[in-house]
Amino acid sequence: MDGRLPLSATTTSAPLVSIVIPLYNEGGLVGELFKRLARVAEILKARYDFEFVFVDDGSTDTTVDFLEHLAERESAVRVIGLRRNYGQTAALQVGFEHAVGSIVVSMDGDLQHFPEDIPLFLDQIEEGFDVVCGWRSQRREGIVRRWPSAVANWLIRMVTGIQVHDIGTTFRAYRTEVVNDLSLLGENHRFIPIFARGVGARMTEVPIQNVERRLGRSNYGLSRTLNVLLDILFLAFYVHYLDRPIRLFGRIGLVTLVVAGVITGVLAQLYIVHDVPVVRDHSGWFMLGLVMYVSGLQFLLFGVVSEILVRIYFYPQRTSPYHVRTKKLAGRQPGQ
Repeated sequence: MDGRLPLSATTTSAPLVSIVIPLYNEGGLVGELFKRLARVAEILKARYDFEFVFVDDGSTDTTVDFLEHLAERESAVRVIGLRRNYGQTAALQVGFEHAVGSIVVSMDGDLQHFPEDIPLFLDQIEEGFDVVCGWRSQRREGIVRRWPSAVANWLIRMVTGIQVHDIGTTFRAYRTEVVNDLSLLGENHRFIPIFARGVGARMTEVPIQNVERRLGRSNYGLSRTLNVLLDILFLAFYVHYLDRPIRLFGRIGLVTLVVAGVITGVLAQLYIVHDVPVVRDHSGWFMLGLVMYVSGLQFLLFGVVSEILVRIYFYPQRTSPYHVRTKKLAGRQPGQ
């Protein structure tokens, strides 16, 4: 025995599954994590081949050393090390870009996600779904994390209409064509199901096991939930107005102008009919009306600029500074 873990040999017939795992200071857990992953790969070797894409997100402990030695022993292991800690979203994006499997499974490396649940995700992919989300239906964390997360998930469902109970978990499976359409920024890894639905992905969820992490501490706290609440504003815009921002900003601008018109109309009536010096006696309302006129026009102009930016985003390099009326090319047939 050379100490190698029992991984299945690569074949040409079985689909390749890429397990993408971002890690940050998980040196005390990554050994057990890989052993459990290897056992799952051995159980499923008749159906799938596996590769394990570990992304070290700038760890300062022994995580990098362990991964480098592991990659030397195991041909199924790929290690990408980032120069510094960029955050989980960037680490996942890097992992997705380096994954070559037809199915991609993402999960955390702190053993709160059970590798033994991976077959549940693969079964649903085989059923024809494009994205399978993990659902921590029986969460074991403390109330400080569970309740704010439950509220945030409920708000996201209300705003986006997506029927996924647990947006926050990274334990998901994807078909590779969905992953290739993703471009993650900030902390947007939590909202991958929303982005995936935007490109027409068929989606479902499976209950997964969940425990308190055994070693170290969570890299997320209450501030993460507060950030999610702020992100909901972006999600509302992304889901409903991304391709037509003038509908949002134009409505706000028109409503603002109407209110400004009502204010100035009342002030004009007081001045004309009742001879009231409105600029002096009602200066607050007078200034409010002026500000709302300016704000309404700004909203309308911002909506127009947003429409132009959206077209640049969706259709880059589709315009030219000229227009051709007729074209005759000697010696060529139409369509050549």
